[in-house]
Amino acid sequence: MTKGKADEPTVPLQPFFDELRRHLAQTTAENLKAHRTPKQLRAVADTALDAFGSTIAGMESISPPERPLACKKGCTHCCHQAVLTDGATTLRIATYIQENFNPADRMLLDMRLIAYEEKVEGMTQSQRSLSQIPCPLLINGSCSVHPVRPLICRSFNSYDAESCKKQIFSGGSTSDIPSWNIPWLLGIALDNGLKDALIESGYTEGDLELGLALKAALDHPEAAERYLAGDRLFARAAWSSRKP
Repeated sequence: MTKGKADEPTVPLQPFFDELRRHLAQTTAENLKAHRTPKQLRAVADTALDAFGSTIAGMESISPPERPLACKKGCTHCCHQAVLTDGATTLRIATYIQENFNPADRMLLDMRLIAYEEKVEGMTQSQRSLSQIPCPLLINGSCSVHPVRPLICRSFNSYDAESCKKQIFSGGSTSDIPSWNIPWLLGIALDNGLKDALIESGYTEGDLELGLALKAALDHPEAAERYLAGDRLFARAAWSSRKP
């Protein structure tokens, strides 16, 4: 799910989001410098994800949605886009899977990740963005890692499910989907802040395509330790490595 909406809300909150990005980047980089461990990496991912939920709750009273959101369980249009995330969030999701999936579900996920890799390998950014391939974490109309889903997934929303479906499946623009802009602005700020910190800490991949990055994380024993040691574990998942 690439970044799309970024219009400023009626109440001028962009300076707040800019400061939130800067603060998250600074504190995350400091924490990783002090404790470069899998536990700390998990903590910085959780901090960013938790910050989204707590901030959105406060924002509803300042700049609430114009009308009820159409998003609900079973509505999966947004799950057919390329999802871009970061190394810390990917490893957080991998840990969640290892702790919560039973052997049968894990085997099925591994099979979906293999099939996913075969489908998207070699695609350009444009081809991947238009391919509408479902996220391999989508099971029976629901996100199987919902509590730790990436920031961009938390940000995506729509007032109109039919408009969402039309734009995504006809190759339209997500910026044309009527939505509440606050989650977009918040999600982009936190997403960029976390990636800024990881880049400052020496992890240079930037945007990672979730499906490919998750496969790499689950394929390699001690993935977090290897990532923290500088192993370019997610090189093939780097969005920048694809042609436009």
